[in-house]
Amino acid sequence: MAKSLKNLTTILLLLFLAPIIIATIQTPLVTQQTEEIKKEDKPIVYAAQLDSKADVTEIVEPKKAYVYFTHSHEAFLPILAASEEKISVYHPVNNITSFQDQIAAQFAFHQVETEFLEKDSTKEMDDYHTIRPFVQDALAHSEYDIVFDIHRDSAKANVTTLQSGNESYAKFIFVIGGEHPNYRWNEQLANNLSDQLNKLVPGISRGILVKSGKGVDGVYNQDLAKNLLVVELGGIDNTEQEINRSIAILAKAVSNMFHQQIAS
Repeated sequence: MAKSLKNLTTILLLLFLAPIIIATIQTPLVTQQTEEIKKEDKPIVYAAQLDSKADVTEIVEPKKAYVYFTHSHEAFLPILAASEEKISVYHPVNNITSFQDQIAAQFAFHQVETEFLEKDSTKEMDDYHTIRPFVQDALAHSEYDIVFDIHRDSAKANVTTLQSGNESYAKFIFVIGGEHPNYRWNEQLANNLSDQLNKLVPGISRGILVKSGKGVDGVYNQDLAKNLLVVELGGIDNTEQEINRSIAILAKAVSNMFHQQIAS
């Protein structure tokens, strides 16, 4: 009888303790599963988000350039030869304005928006005096960070071509009219850009040419804006590839100059 009572007591005790034992065993598993779920729900935090000194790409408002071609018919002999045109230093279609799309694309790549003077074919605008009112009107209605009047030099290949490594480039030269009161502003900007060009490809800029006196314009419409630059891009012997390479360098140099101004 005593043995039966003892067995009954043991069974009752086990029944009483069973829920507690089961709860004790299961609790760590539940807790572990909950922690794993929480870990999965937690967003991933990258190191850059934790480091207050991490570099952050600054979104800079694009700069604006205005571009026109006073002597729009200036042509390049190798380009005319390649298209089987009559060899001439001037052409109504295959001329320096053919590079307008390349200029726009390269400048846009470096966050510089470009607007061009759309010439009216019914009006003759191939000298500084006739083109002046159109440039003046454009500058009166919009603000630009830089203005380019792009030309082709009349010099030969030995002056206008640079061999750098395995590539050849059309050289630049900046022309400054020294016969207006504020020409030093234009000259300083030209010097800055010339330096940026030569940092990228040493020797690609031939520097600055200040012109004044009898037989030259002496102003080149640069009195309209302190940031208006007359630039000669290559010469009559430069190829399309050389000019395209130089346009890419010009776009990068302009961008670098703007970023340098922001930093200072």
